[in-house]
Amino acid sequence: MTDVTAQHSERPAATASGSELVAIVPKNKREEIRVSLDLLNGIRLFNARVYFTAQDGTKRPGNAGIAFTVDKLEVFAEAVAMALVTAEKRGYVK
Repeated sequence: MTDVTAQHSERPAATASGSELVAIVPKNKREEIRVSLDLLNGIRLFNARVYFTAQDGTKRPGNAGIAFTVDKLEVFAEAVAMALVTAEKRGYVK
């Protein structure tokens, strides 16, 4: 049902900037959604950003995405789960 590439390991993929890549979700042939937990100015953030394949073949972040403090993550996850249930009930997804 899912094409999500989870970034599982004993230690999440972290960068020097304090970003932990959690999952990559294919969007289309040229784009993917990268889900991460970030640290910005001492604040923990949930981040879902669309990356595109540039002409040189590298993946680059675009403007599309959403970011918010992790204290809102549980409510957001519940809203996404509700959207999935609704989409399934209406036959939009299997």
